[in-house]
Amino acid sequence: MPRTLLWLCLMLLAGPAVWAADPPAKAVVRKLPHLEIDVAAKTVRVECEAVNAEAALEFFLCAAGTQEHETVLRSAVKASHLHQALLMIGLQPGEPVRYVKSTNKWLPPQGPPLQITAEFERDGKNMSVPAYRLMRNVKTKKEMPALTWVFTGSRLMDDGKYAADVTGYLISVVNFDLTVIDIPELASSANETLEWEINPDTIPKQGAKVWLVIEPAGKVQAPHGDNPRQSDAEPASPPAQVGGGNDQPVLSPVKVDEQRIQELRRHWEKLVAPHAGALRQAAQTHYDVINALRREQQRLIDEADRIQRVIDELQRDYQDMTTPRPAPPQ
Repeated sequence: MPRTLLWLCLMLLAGPAVWAADPPAKAVVRKLPHLEIDVAAKTVRVECEAVNAEAALEFFLCAAGTQEHETVLRSAVKASHLHQALLMIGLQPGEPVRYVKSTNKWLPPQGPPLQITAEFERDGKNMSVPAYRLMRNVKTKKEMPALTWVFTGSRLMDDGKYAADVTGYLISVVNFDLTVIDIPELASSANETLEWEINPDTIPKQGAKVWLVIEPAGKVQAPHGDNPRQSDAEPASPPAQVGGGNDQPVLSPVKVDEQRIQELRRHWEKLVAPHAGALRQAAQTHYDVINALRREQQRLIDEADRIQRVIDELQRDYQDMTTPRPAPPQ
């Protein structure tokens, strides 16, 4: 489905109350569930909660109940609502990470650069911290260098669902083609290449309420300056087309074998298309089962933490009872 149609669908989903015009002199903060949008100031605020996963990170923010074992924050916000909010402040999504077969290369995510700030309370103080500072390198333990994220946008699936609503991918720190917001450089999601973890020196306590403030940034800034990437936020120009016009020179005499293409298409439609419903059901079942297992995994982790706290408490009590003390004065 064309991305312009995706944007239109998301705008219509926002409803008339969101898009109604307000008096120009009046500053209005519009709201969606777990979101606040200040159109005049071009800021989006997302209500979140600190998760503080102990594993290496794939996400900075995910939807609650999804990738919580590998994220800094979680939120009950819908991904499609976050997409709408970014549209409302005048941003248009770019493109996710993609592979170009003709050049045998991966292109990094592209889109309008975003500055993200985390606001929360820590040790009785109100904190406002750039989001990247809540992470550090797994090996060196050094704070993540400054970066901007980019608004890539997700996509509509064949069944009409917004893909990130299904996956829960909101803000990633490695590349996913279905995420709403990504980093502007190539970063694999393979476990052995994950390089970021939570930064205990700056992170809010687990369960703490956090507001993410998302706003346009001046230019793209990646955490690894020496990585090859596009220098601006605009999508790459489309390749020249083969043609016979004066403004489109012929690149080669090669012609497409339309008959062969149609034969292959009919072959696919004969053997694959009849199973579309079963494949879709299998994919949904796989997703549901994996998510259920991850929720159960998180529940067990939480339960283990609770048991460990009881063990620690009993150990302290026992040590207190068995530690010799000076005899009371006679």
